Amino acid sequence: MLTWAEIDGQQRALAVLERAITTDHVHHAYLFTGPPGVGKFQVAHAMAAVVNCLARAEGQFADLCGVCTSCRKIGNKQHPDILFIEPDGNIVKNIKIAQIREIQKSAVSAPYEARIRVVILNDAHQMTEEASNALLKTLEEPSMRMRLILVTDQPHRLLDTIISRCQAIRFGALDQAVVVSRLELLLAKDGEAVSKELVAVAAGYGEGSLGRSLAIVRSGMLEGRREFLGEVLGIGPGQPRALLALAESWSKAGEAMGERLDVLKLFLRDVMLFKTSGERRVVNHDLLELVERCAMPATIDDVLEMIAHVCRAQDLLTRNVNAQLILEELLREFARFNYSGNSGKTRVSA
Repeated sequence: MLTWAEIDGQQRALAVLERAITTDHVHHAYLFTGPPGVGKFQVAHAMAAVVNCLARAEGQFADLCGVCTSCRKIGNKQHPDILFIEPDGNIVKNIKIAQIREIQKSAVSAPYEARIRVVILNDAHQMTEEASNALLKTLEEPSMRMRLILVTDQPHRLLDTIISRCQAIRFGALDQAVVVSRLELLLAKDGEAVSKELVAVAAGYGEGSLGRSLAIVRSGMLEGRREFLGEVLGIGPGQPRALLALAESWSKAGEAMGERLDVLKLFLRDVMLFKTSGERRVVNHDLLELVERCAMPATIDDVLEMIAHVCRAQDLLTRNVNAQLILEELLREFARFNYSGNSGKTRVSA
């Protein structure tokens, strides 16, 4: 659990919550929204500790001490009055009505130890319809000694009546410098040796999300970019066997298939930015030579068209269309793109 002071990049959200704690006007229900991996859950967890820290005098704000009995239990998720509700299930994960009924049971009794019972619903958008309707009843009759915090990156999936009964707190994407700094600390803490260059690339891929950037580093997708992009950008229209073999191999890659599409899309974005702004905004800075080589003969329209093809492939894959057929068609488009304006050479060999 992070302390209040250790949470970076969300000063506006923290300021709103600090005022509420200081004036003893903590709302009965909050809705924390924003991109995934930007600190929404960490703030909810820290807030549960702050309002119940035994070292904090009521009527004033102070960071959690981290050493009192309450802070230690909350940090370890072992406090009887701090409930963490997560999606549950073997195949399809949802927040079910039985989990909401546990909240309702807690609402009618006083906290065992805490000043205020806090319930954190993580990924609240994954409530079933029955669970949503049950939670709405709890929100309509709030308990004086209980606070709810709904955490989601997809608020549009919540009932409008639930949203209207919560105070919404918006969390923005993190600055790249914050992501890089936090990423280096997390990797060092876990003993993972990753170069500064690769950390910076991961932060760019994460688009302001520390959680996504960390997952990207640990997935290994960044290490094979040069080889993968070389294969894709080296295919021409006169190489059907190579095209089919790459599509077949790619379609069997499981989760890596989606990661490779992300790599392609961001690489093409870099090509477009290089043409319009130079190297300053390129994310794949360690592949700058390849970006420049690809950008030289291409027009902005060429690149935008290829980005659209990649996005279409990603969309079709979510609909369970035959993966190999989708990838064969995408690679045919790349074969045409690779030869356009290159006088018979692919972009890799140009």
